[in-house]
Amino acid sequence: MQSIIDRIVENLKQEITDFFSGVPSIEDVEAFSWTKLKKAAAELTEAYAREIDAALYEDRAGRKEAGLSVERRGNRRTILTDIGEISYERTYYAMRDGTYDYPVDRVLGIDRYQRVSDRTMLKLAGEAKENSYASAGRIVAEGKISRQTVMNAVRRCRAGEKEVTARRQVPVLHVDADEDHVSLQNGKTLIVPLVTVYEGVEKIGGGKKPRRKCINAFHHSAVKAGEEFWDDVYEKIISRYDLEKTKIYLHGDGAPWIKQGLEYLPNCTFVLDCYHKNKAKKMLFAGCGSGEAVPEKQTVTNALRYGKADALIEAGRSLIKKHPERQDRIEDGLGYLYQNLDAIAIRYQDPEARNGGATEPHVSHVLSRRLSSRPMGWSIKTLEHLVPMLAAKSFELIPRTRRDEQPDCLNIAAEKVTAGLTRPSPFAVDPDQCMPFEVS
Repeated sequence: MQSIIDRIVENLKQEITDFFSGVPSIEDVEAFSWTKLKKAAAELTEAYAREIDAALYEDRAGRKEAGLSVERRGNRRTILTDIGEISYERTYYAMRDGTYDYPVDRVLGIDRYQRVSDRTMLKLAGEAKENSYASAGRIVAEGKISRQTVMNAVRRCRAGEKEVTARRQVPVLHVDADEDHVSLQNGKTLIVPLVTVYEGVEKIGGGKKPRRKCINAFHHSAVKAGEEFWDDVYEKIISRYDLEKTKIYLHGDGAPWIKQGLEYLPNCTFVLDCYHKNKAKKMLFAGCGSGEAVPEKQTVTNALRYGKADALIEAGRSLIKKHPERQDRIEDGLGYLYQNLDAIAIRYQDPEARNGGATEPHVSHVLSRRLSSRPMGWSIKTLEHLVPMLAAKSFELIPRTRRDEQPDCLNIAAEKVTAGLTRPSPFAVDPDQCMPFEVS
């Protein structure tokens, strides 16, 4: 193996020397370095696989003791990796237990029927979070793989769990809950819930309208709703926070699945977000001309501020008398405001309740930009993997069940190949020969 390494390194040194004999530009250096180093790495990997396979084949006594008998030789395998396509020949063995296997693949950590390395699979899944399958294949593998392979990479991943060192105590937590409507391949629409938990909002920059940022925010989303979903939300919150003295504000549009969170989150108050409140108010006054419904507008504003249901109903009746043709729309808006009157009034009465409630932007930035902003159809199986990955921001490969037990002769073969690689580097410096120096 050492002689192979020396040959590859010498060839690379010669190519580098020849390349820099001219006057290359920075773009030329980038292209040359990336191409040649990947090629050298691929050659080293292929040689490593061949040497292990040869060492195992030559160890007849060890193979006999381990119960490995040669079935056939020269079976070629190609796998796509970060450094390009790796291709090598290996020997097919009959195992003692009656199965058949390629032992060299175990040393390399390659599963049966695997055509793309785990590292490349992770890169494909990462690109698929931001771009289409076709774009992900072009970016990672220069278009050498299909969209089906990219989808398989997504399905091989799961959301990563952030390591929490210690639970913290905070006075307030805000929980924004909303959903995205995702089109499926069967023509139906799936509701995908999203919850964002944070400790309030801070202003960034100056000016009349400074930017606002959620403090220590984290997201949770899944292709499920109801009890199971809120159980997961609660578990994620208590893994980060001690809720004994924490006040929780649940922000949303008042949907039943959102209000269900009140049953799972302790010391929690529901707050209707401003977007849906203002949308319902517009339903009341959409048909009114300028200055036509000034008393009713004032009455509705005061009713929402102080939670006065009677005043809200009276303003609605007055609007219906003025515009009977809009009775259905007025009643719809009035009913929505009436049902969420307490959740609206708390925004006026409790300053902390106004320090949150950005449900629509969260859904847009986390889910919609990938799942529903463009015409596309998804399968539920893919969404079960992709949705949690989008929310968690981090992800990992799902471990495959593999037989990690390796026969002793295989370990000996691998050690034999690498045994001669421990000689010192020709660039190493003997410390006894270094010139001493003094610090003035």
